[in-house]
Amino acid sequence: MTQDEMKFIENLFRSLESEMNHRFEAMSQEVNQRFDKIDARLDLLNARMDRIGGLVNGGSRALARLAEWSERQDQFQVNTSRSLADLDARLRRLESDKEQH
Repeated sequence: MTQDEMKFIENLFRSLESEMNHRFEAMSQEVNQRFDKIDARLDLLNARMDRIGGLVNGGSRALARLAEWSERQDQFQVNTSRSLADLDARLRRLESDKEQH
């Protein structure tokens, strides 16, 4: 192999190396840009999921409070009905005693 042929091959390899490095750098930049876009979209999705999670948690707490309130109201109505029934019975007994005298 002659000196000129070796110089040609060396220049060819350096040219290929330079072209490959240039293309790898361009590809690396493109991949980084795409990952940046994906990261931005994931951040938006995460924020949205956090808001939805807050609504779900708030809704479940509100439903739990509503269930507790409903149980208290049910108990209140039972107690009120008993009291009314007791008062009605007392009133009937008093009226019955009054009629007998």
